Amino acid sequence: MSFSFISKIALYLSFIIIISCQDTILSLRDSNNIDTNDNNFQLEEEEFLDFSLYEDYQDKAFDNYTYKSSYYNFLDKNQNKLKINNYESKYKNNNPINILYLEKNIYSINVDGDLLRYDLNTGNLIERINIEIDIVKKVPVSFSLYEKDFIIAFISGEVARINKQGEIVWIFNNQDFLNTPVKIYDNYLIILYPDKIIFLSIISGDIIFEKAFNSRNIIQSSGGKIENYYNIVFFILPNSEFNSLDTFLFDEHNVNFDKIELNTSLNNLKDQIHVYKNFLIYFDNGNIFHTYDINNDKFILVDFRINNSSSAVFFNNSLISKNENFVEFYNIQNGNLFSRININKILNKNSKLINAFIINKNMHIFTDNGEIIILSQNLEIQEIVNLKIKNINKVYNYQNKIFISTEKGITYIY
Repeated sequence: MSFSFISKIALYLSFIIIISCQDTILSLRDSNNIDTNDNNFQLEEEEFLDFSLYEDYQDKAFDNYTYKSSYYNFLDKNQNKLKINNYESKYKNNNPINILYLEKNIYSINVDGDLLRYDLNTGNLIERINIEIDIVKKVPVSFSLYEKDFIIAFISGEVARINKQGEIVWIFNNQDFLNTPVKIYDNYLIILYPDKIIFLSIISGDIIFEKAFNSRNIIQSSGGKIENYYNIVFFILPNSEFNSLDTFLFDEHNVNFDKIELNTSLNNLKDQIHVYKNFLIYFDNGNIFHTYDINNDKFILVDFRINNSSSAVFFNNSLISKNENFVEFYNIQNGNLFSRININKILNKNSKLINAFIINKNMHIFTDNGEIIILSQNLEIQEIVNLKIKNINKVYNYQNKIFISTEKGITYIY
């Protein structure tokens, strides 16, 4: 057989393959399927990503779980920002400490447990107040505001309520390792120790309820997780035990999680829980999620594996995941994709998602590398902003301001 004849046959076969591939691509588009890494992902056709603004706050309180809207415009280069060295040290696997506004001053607490007061307009340190607490390690875990007092939790297990002069209102002494920020819930404080949950009276510091959940798993350095749905509190203890309580009865609330097997390995640092309306989502080991209908006591999605995620955050009815090439928006109810954005030439491939929330009706997605993706309600990119801030470990909003904390213990206020 001649070489020229073989070449003609090869050319003909190549043409057929190309046409076939084009037909396949068109078919995938027509059926709204996305093929990535040998997995088929269905595009969402019936629902939309919820851009509603769900604020979560109490008028007289602010803690690590507070979410209150902001209208800051990151595209306005004339707006000022403050830079405050509030922790006065690098964070070492511990949670970033909040900055709080109270009566025309800014307050925070540093690595040594000193109360710091800053000027509202300049961010300059005005006063350093020693808190007279007789404990060995005054390293703070969380710093919260209740009425005009501060709630401070320490890594050594103690929790204290102090006034703005640093005077103790009450102190709860508990010699147990604490690495989960305290949650303010009505008139209670919810504290997650390694193997137990405690409800304290925020008025007196007395124990209202206490329950232990023993486990053989290693205590995670990132702490536990807390979410609530009306009177039901869902939580993951630092020992990886997942459970829920009815705060009306102070008794266990039965969640039908026995039908799935959670990955309770020695490293559950990436586990998250999220509540959206009547749905509880358990994000297991950073790559699988399960969605539970609380009202109907049943799972609507089990063992849904997402695509090569390096980081992920929840936003309303979506799980936003990032890998080296894409940011993907998964519908938490069925696993379908609301959208998928190619970020090859947009974001640092190694950056990780930190938070996502609504500002001025647009979604803002923050990464640890200082990038902000601003998206319209059609999930189209409006702008990419580079804050030129590295090693971000927390982004939160409060009192119409955006707070960006870094691993160096510095917080930027926008």
